[in-house]
Amino acid sequence: MSFFFRWVLLGLVFTLLGFSSLKLDSSSYDVIVVGSEPEGIMAAVAAAEAGASTLLVSEDSRVGGLFVLGEMNSLDLKTDPFNYQQGLFLRWWTMVGKGHAFDVQEAEKAFLTLLQRSGVTVRLGAGNIEPIMEAGVAKGISVTSAGLTEQVRAKQIIDSTSEMTFATKAGANYSFGFSSIGFNARMADTLVFKISGVNWNKLKAGIQARGKDYASVDDYVAWGHFGGYPAAYKPQFDNLRLRGLNMGKQSDGSLLVNALLIYGINPFDEASLAAAKAQATDEAPRIIDYLKKELPGFENAHFGGVAEKLYIRETRHLKGSCTLTVDHILNNHVSPLDVVAGGYPLDVQTLTPYDSGYVYGKPDIYGAQLCVTLPDNLENLWVVGKAASFDPIAASSARVVPFGMALGEAVGLAASLSAQRDRSSHGFIAETQNTLDVRALLWQRGAYLPQVEARVPVGPFNSPYYRAYRLMLSRGLAVGGYSNDPNLDKPMPAISYVYLLSNVGQRFLNNADLGKTIVASYPDSSVLLNASLALNITHDTACLAGFCVEKSWQALLNAGIISESFENREVLTRGEMYHLAADIAALQPRIAQQQP
Repeated sequence: MSFFFRWVLLGLVFTLLGFSSLKLDSSSYDVIVVGSEPEGIMAAVAAAEAGASTLLVSEDSRVGGLFVLGEMNSLDLKTDPFNYQQGLFLRWWTMVGKGHAFDVQEAEKAFLTLLQRSGVTVRLGAGNIEPIMEAGVAKGISVTSAGLTEQVRAKQIIDSTSEMTFATKAGANYSFGFSSIGFNARMADTLVFKISGVNWNKLKAGIQARGKDYASVDDYVAWGHFGGYPAAYKPQFDNLRLRGLNMGKQSDGSLLVNALLIYGINPFDEASLAAAKAQATDEAPRIIDYLKKELPGFENAHFGGVAEKLYIRETRHLKGSCTLTVDHILNNHVSPLDVVAGGYPLDVQTLTPYDSGYVYGKPDIYGAQLCVTLPDNLENLWVVGKAASFDPIAASSARVVPFGMALGEAVGLAASLSAQRDRSSHGFIAETQNTLDVRALLWQRGAYLPQVEARVPVGPFNSPYYRAYRLMLSRGLAVGGYSNDPNLDKPMPAISYVYLLSNVGQRFLNNADLGKTIVASYPDSSVLLNASLALNITHDTACLAGFCVEKSWQALLNAGIISESFENREVLTRGEMYHLAADIAALQPRIAQQQP
């Protein structure tokens, strides 16, 4: 299909649906979806198909959010041993070719088609959308555009804005970035840019000739480190950095590239967003010129533009009536009330210009319940998308859009049933049968829900130091990688223990000064961690935390500061290091008791 014909057809769809009009057809709906991210579109379609009168209203001028305005056209899928995200997501995915990448225009058209077929009323380009709240209960929305304000009531409202903006206005509780685990950071952002003129067949052949250590490729996507060449690029702006390339092919042969990292953006400040986009737009042609010198098939590559919107990876995390945690994920936890299945790796993108990101582990399968989408303090309001109630490490898996689309379908069904049964959102999930009814509908619609059975956690769960490792991982201080192997038997340098305890001070004990002091006390600790050094470092750290005792293993044991002595170890392993660090972390309740 030609570029011109696609857009003529798309324009016809807009005209038929009346999407350009801001005037709302009704003063009340069963369900309103605010925002037009893919997860919200799934929620709106599912709600309408379940019989709810449904309105999707968005300040954006086009539907599709990250996939369309952000042009993020590569899919993070869990397809081994099979595709976990089925149901409504699979219907959409089939419409766009069922590859690991899709054409952005085809994706937008598919979203519009699903909305039209299900009978969702869609209004785009709205001005300011505000919640109508009564005593903590969402009652509707107020839409102001061109000086005209309209109020629309609803029984249930779903926030599908990318940063839970609507729920925040309503007063929902949230944390920001990694703050809930004691770290003032969030994942770096990205501007997707387009490369035209690449010879895909030559690129594919070149990658295959070099092997998977170089990169990976199929008919739709190419991704990898490419021999480290992209990461060696020197940007003209200090807040930019190029990582390994993720490239998704479009129908016209152009590539959309997810690789340019941007640090230091204030995601809620329009001037900061605009400045970052301008910098990245200026950088992109230089990057392409650099890549042309090395990458196969790039001889005639040229700049094809940038996405309309930045890809903001992480901001708010809803405080929900329950939270999906990294422990749920690494325990492969599945419950009878789960409404979605996940299994994508715990892949945290770079948090600072000085790290390369972290892969905390790779689950087999896990589930999530409806309660992760309900604010803990508000009624009749649901939140779908990356801002749902996932802890920041769990979010590195659950934030992927296919998982969010599957969860969005479940939320749409739940909101529809809540409206039909005249239940509040929290009242709805409090009655177990309602969730079982949602699960039954999901089964009928072709969704995949994992079987409830005993599963073992990932990683070396038989190790005596596994629990300590998992405790450190829960605060981002240990990783298992794609192989789920933290190498607990590996001998460790003393400096690793020093920096680990420094972070324990900040992330468990809420004492950043402790960390600074202990690091300053042991500036040259490159030797292996022997028993004498381990004793000194552990004793000094405990003393800084307010628990000073005689410097001996026995004194630390007698005071309950540690639970195991390692005085006979010639060199301590990573597992033993984690064990001691977990003992220091366990001082937190005692510290809290001492505080006035």
